[in-house]
Amino acid sequence: MDSTDKVSHKRAQLEGCHPGDDGRDVALHNLAVALYDRFQTERKVDDVNEAITLHRAALELRPSGHLQRSLSLRWLALCLYSRYDSQGLVADLEEAVTLGRAALKSCPQGHDDRGLHLQDLAHYLWKRFEKQAKMHDLDEAIELYRVALELRPSGHPQRSSSLHGLALCFSIRYDNTGAFADLEEAITLGRAAVELRPLGHCHRAVSLYNLAYGLRTRFEKRAMMHSLDEAVELHREALALRPSGHPRRLSSLRELAICLLDRYDNQGLVADLDEAITLGRAGVEFHPPGHSRRAECLRTLSRGIRAMSQRQALMPESGRATSVHQAPLRHHPTSNADAASTFHEFSLHLWDKFRKQPAIADLDEAICLATYALELRLPKHSDYAVSIEKLAALIKERSQRIDQGTNSNESVILGQAADNLCALRDCLRDRFRNQHVIDDLNATITLHRYVLQLRPAGHASHPSYLHDLALYLVQRFHETASVGDLDEAIPLEQNALELSVPGDPIYEASKDSLATCLQMKISAQISQASQASSTPPVVQKTRLPKLSIMSFLKRSKPHPITTQTWKSSSTLCDSDAQSKYKEI
Repeated sequence: MDSTDKVSHKRAQLEGCHPGDDGRDVALHNLAVALYDRFQTERKVDDVNEAITLHRAALELRPSGHLQRSLSLRWLALCLYSRYDSQGLVADLEEAVTLGRAALKSCPQGHDDRGLHLQDLAHYLWKRFEKQAKMHDLDEAIELYRVALELRPSGHPQRSSSLHGLALCFSIRYDNTGAFADLEEAITLGRAAVELRPLGHCHRAVSLYNLAYGLRTRFEKRAMMHSLDEAVELHREALALRPSGHPRRLSSLRELAICLLDRYDNQGLVADLDEAITLGRAGVEFHPPGHSRRAECLRTLSRGIRAMSQRQALMPESGRATSVHQAPLRHHPTSNADAASTFHEFSLHLWDKFRKQPAIADLDEAICLATYALELRLPKHSDYAVSIEKLAALIKERSQRIDQGTNSNESVILGQAADNLCALRDCLRDRFRNQHVIDDLNATITLHRYVLQLRPAGHASHPSYLHDLALYLVQRFHETASVGDLDEAIPLEQNALELSVPGDPIYEASKDSLATCLQMKISAQISQASQASSTPPVVQKTRLPKLSIMSFLKRSKPHPITTQTWKSSSTLCDSDAQSKYKEI
């Protein structure tokens, strides 16, 4: 029986149990549980809202002293916490804490469910600490987890859950107080949790990840190399348990890359650096421009790129090459600005290398890194003009190679660079639509011109790109009334029509857009003539565009096209904020 059928079945049972009937509290509870289960799968807030209402009604039918009162208190708290986790309403979290305390109080010593109530309340207090940073909440959560662990001896099916929760709280307290004993306790408990979650356990990956995180933290504090080596192996195993598409794969990619970079910094093993850069690239590719964690990925990758450049004695401040047996310089990009500088400088190096010994792979890599630098330097950034100027030069060189027919095939790295530009363009476009800052629209148009150079005539999506650029220019005409934008948009749409075939969506869109552009151009000319003369000329506005476009369509020679749809996003890399990398 699926979740919807189960809800329908339980609802029918409740409808047959009228107010005052024996067992109505059970019917209310059962329907609420079914709705909660469906919410966990489908994430529809109406389900958890109704579940809360039903649990409240069931609780009223189970007064103090009722055998099932603690059960109703627990379920109501659980639903409220789930709604807090989904909607962020602090009042729900506060009530969950209050109900959790009441549930624990109504569950006496020796009761089979006491450990469950202890752990629930500990979890709510820990989450409240995350929100309000009141240390007494975290301290109480630790004590509650300790008591729950004592009630779950070796062999208890929930012992690993208590070990995991307690380890996590100790690790968080270490982050806030710096008490090394808390970190050691977290590692000990985390190791015990991993042992109770063997291969095949659904929570093994998260325990591996958190134990590895603690070991790397210990390495940072005490320089224990064996801790870092163990962290690398644990992160490898966690990553293997999180295949492509797993929601937490990025966390494992990033943390393994950082561990490998730490080990490279201390031992200078080039294999560690190469692997870290590969993992960093995978993280960047996994989270395209606009993703909330994109900046983290770029900073991690930039650290690897900088280490590689230092090893090869490429950066200005490095005086000589570093041996693989020597510890490299420790200068880690810690902000978006640092990362952007790293990408920009290494892009310049590759550009110089290409000019001395042309290798298209170096040029494509330079373009890709330049797009990363640009992404981290938004319009109005002091170095934005420098980044855009260098990117323009690189793309011009690449487009000339394409026009000459040499190295005209699109490499994987060049394709990624073009995709990055498309996504960054879409971010700026969306921000313009929300904030109406003309600089964002100008930047959108500039980036789209670069995309057109990288995806020239012959590329399957070239007509679509022509049409899109025309639309951006029309949008700017509406903002600035610059007729030059219309003058450029019209031939773009004409070119798009020539390269597409009647019936194709882009053909029809370009045809309609061309008619609109011609109409606006004529209207603008009439307006100018009106201002220059006291007697405005009489023009049939609606027929001229139609006649113009029909005349053009008779001359056009369409060609087949396969259109492509590009995803857009609205969040830019405009923050250096660090995320917490422990996992629940």
